[in-house]
Amino acid sequence: MNTMPIKFLIGLITATSLAIGWFAFGRLQEIKVHGGTAPEAVSIESVEPVKTPTIVEDAPAAGPEIPEALNLEMVFYSQAPFGNWDYPWQEACEEASILLVANEYNKMNLTREDFNEELLRLVEWEKVYFGSYEHTTVAQTAEMLKLEYGLDSAIHENPSFEDVQKIIANGHLIVAPFAGKLLGNPNFRNGGPNYHMLVIKGYNSQKMQIITSDVGTRNGENYVYSWETIALALHNWHDTDITLGKKLIIEVL
Repeated sequence: MNTMPIKFLIGLITATSLAIGWFAFGRLQEIKVHGGTAPEAVSIESVEPVKTPTIVEDAPAAGPEIPEALNLEMVFYSQAPFGNWDYPWQEACEEASILLVANEYNKMNLTREDFNEELLRLVEWEKVYFGSYEHTTVAQTAEMLKLEYGLDSAIHENPSFEDVQKIIANGHLIVAPFAGKLLGNPNFRNGGPNYHMLVIKGYNSQKMQIITSDVGTRNGENYVYSWETIALALHNWHDTDITLGKKLIIEVL
């Protein structure tokens, strides 16, 4: 009996299976990092706040349900608005993130030039007020939002995907801190910064994805991460080990 055709067929099936498996794994990794396409953005003003129903007899109808996917509209500039990644822009993710939020909430209508000038002003303000600007904590960032832009905020610890959904569905943007290298963004230099901040502006619950304005790359507008990546990388600043930082987010009210 000639076994060569059988061996050849088995080898062909094995090679094909490996190729399909490798392609699927690669696609899974791509989805995990890049997350696909963000839904169309809508203005914050158009979002009707979600009301928490109260269990009372003859109570009025509750507000709208949380949408399956939502992406809040906002102007985007990176932390290096003119492509210069030298200092201080290299360490200006916190300033750029809150400035994007303030630009939207306070209707500042910043041009790229205005954004750059205001970012540099914030850096100088931090040097005087905090003593440095490089690694602003969540508490310091929230304080800066209030003192410089009059914006109140709420800090949430260990947020779930559902927590983020509800915040966005209420028309509120989120500023969040991360262990930058754990984000796995291929646009980052040298694997990414040790510490990073960005704006969370939307979600897709069906795909478990988070939509961001990631100021750490010129390609950061509507940048999509998987929730798995966000939850893993979420860490406040820590002096010795960034992965020991608490998992906090800032809801800007």
